[in-house]
Amino acid sequence: MSYEQLALPLSVETVRFDPVINLAPAPAPSRQKELGAFYTPPAMARVLTNWAVRSPRDRALDPSFGGLVFLAAARDRLRELGAQDDAIAKQLFGVDVDGDAHAAAREGGWLGLDRGHFLREDFFSVESSRLPPFEALIGNPPYIRYQDFNGSASAARQLALDAGVKLTGLASSWAPFVVHATSFVAPGGRLAQVLPAELLHAQYAREVVQFLCREFERIFIAVFDERVFPGALEDVVLLFAEGRGAKGMAEVRLVPCASVADVEQQLKEAGEAKSDRPRATGNGRLLSQLLPAEAHRLYDRTAAHREVHRLGEIASVDIGIVTGANAFFVLDQDAAAEMHSDLLKPAVAKAAQVAGARLSAQDHRELLHRGQRGLMLVADAGTPAEVLASVQDHLARGERAELHERYKCRIRDPWWALPIPQQGAPDLLLTYCSNEHPRLALNDAKVLNTNTIHGVRVSDGVEARVLAAGFYNSLTLLSAELEGRSYGGGVLKLEPTEAEALLLPPLPLELAALLPAVDQAVRARDIDAAAELVDPLTLGALGFDANDITRLRLARRQLQLRRKSRGRKPA
Repeated sequence: MSYEQLALPLSVETVRFDPVINLAPAPAPSRQKELGAFYTPPAMARVLTNWAVRSPRDRALDPSFGGLVFLAAARDRLRELGAQDDAIAKQLFGVDVDGDAHAAAREGGWLGLDRGHFLREDFFSVESSRLPPFEALIGNPPYIRYQDFNGSASAARQLALDAGVKLTGLASSWAPFVVHATSFVAPGGRLAQVLPAELLHAQYAREVVQFLCREFERIFIAVFDERVFPGALEDVVLLFAEGRGAKGMAEVRLVPCASVADVEQQLKEAGEAKSDRPRATGNGRLLSQLLPAEAHRLYDRTAAHREVHRLGEIASVDIGIVTGANAFFVLDQDAAAEMHSDLLKPAVAKAAQVAGARLSAQDHRELLHRGQRGLMLVADAGTPAEVLASVQDHLARGERAELHERYKCRIRDPWWALPIPQQGAPDLLLTYCSNEHPRLALNDAKVLNTNTIHGVRVSDGVEARVLAAGFYNSLTLLSAELEGRSYGGGVLKLEPTEAEALLLPPLPLELAALLPAVDQAVRARDIDAAAELVDPLTLGALGFDANDITRLRLARRQLQLRRKSRGRKPA
């Protein structure tokens, strides 16, 4: 989860460039999380820095210098280009908010460059006018998730907004950081950064990419088949943006790489090659560039077809019930044995309980028989006292465990009254985290769902049974790989807005008759068998032939395999 750090002035010391500098030690885990600091491997820093620094006269800034690895790489690169140490001392600048990073810089002699070259401040509080323009802006910004990104979050979003980038409250710290950092890049200069793979798929990241397209002449993003960043669960990409100040919209080119050692050559080849793909300027899913060229063109052409729709056009996708304590509110039969039946509603609380394309009442009875939790405690202030009496001991145990002090419980009155949707159980259930593929299931059991599973409600005139079967076509399954996001372990996650963006081909009513067979195939984990049943009716309606369908299936497998391989720990 992320990256170097923010920060910036300290005392002046004698200039000293040691052949080997003392890199800052990694912060303690709690401090590391607070700062979003994961120091970049030197080899990765060299690749980015060597690309960004092109002249012995270039000035370089690392606005989150952390372990000094980028500045060390910049010093070495300038020496390699013929710059002398006394000149280099005037060309390197750093910013970081962490005192430990500054202490390491002081011990290594880095803070003796020139007054004001190393600032100890929150980078978001530093205006570009305070420093000279930089031909090379290098580094690895802090990656702090929005839940923990407090302090300067408001100021950071305002800086981004001033630059024409509207970020939601869900944006992690790296997004406004990159936007702000761009203002420090000189005309014609380069920006080279280690960024989370969120750049490719997060909804808010599109705003950042489009901003970069407006600011730079060309943009390359190096992506890896496997995870390459030790110590961080988050997958990373390398951003290379050149020619700041060019007019027009830059094209974004993904550069697939086997490893960090592969980046330099692949980047060179990508810069020289003419792309045969649709022009990408930050709109749509950048991951589609990893598809074979014919599959990419087919997907883009199909997405624009008038008979192809998004899931959100025919259904709504919502998170499930947020209990604040699933183990307390969703019970097995033994724990619920003494409770009044009026207080217990059938429910599912984990994706594994939704195994196929249909969840029947019998499926739910069987999971209860196996001792799984599947009964939700549903009560409120209006529940009759004689009914509520049967759960008083259970509620007392919850209070002894201080569950009523948890945020989601504390904001409810009474704390044990769950926010049950007025419409009741959803029409369908969508697993939003999966190692293989998302599963959409008809909710025949009429179960409630916790926030570990999405609820789907169809629009008027839409048959839920038809959607449950038709979901398993090759276009929609490929769309899930492109619209979703990959997390640690290779898991594919679909937030509600991403799920609603999934592409759907025409869904003829004949699909309803296929649901039992599709359900059986999905339960058997044979998604290709399910697609073979569904594709002729759905993609066939678009005029797809066997070759077209095969292209989509192979493209989905390619992205799925890539996602899983990136879930493995780096060597």
